[in-house]
Amino acid sequence: MVLTAGSTLQEEEAVAAAALKLHQAAALEGGVVGLATASAAMTLAVCEPPAGIHPDAYFLAVSGCFFTGVAQLAWALSGTGGRHGTGRKLLYASLGPLAAAVGLSVASSLLGQ
Repeated sequence: MVLTAGSTLQEEEAVAAAALKLHQAAALEGGVVGLATASAAMTLAVCEPPAGIHPDAYFLAVSGCFFTGVAQLAWALSGTGGRHGTGRKLLYASLGPLAAAVGLSVASSLLGQ
């Protein structure tokens, strides 16, 4: 640990603890979004595609949502430090597939047979 001019060891430890809490909060957010995306995709995978949506396109979208959720969850569980910016970008990137999974779920409910 490198001390800067005028800082104490306790101040440096407090800063390190705050950075760790920030990283853990970002990982928790990413893990929750990844888990929600993967769970929604698994639920959709066992349902039949709604009328009007081609089955191949439906299952391609569902598998994309699933793998994105799993990637987000794997990042959150890896615990790699110093990647707050990368995790934030991955979190934002996985919101799209989550929205797609929710949209497919709504379409399946409304257009179901």
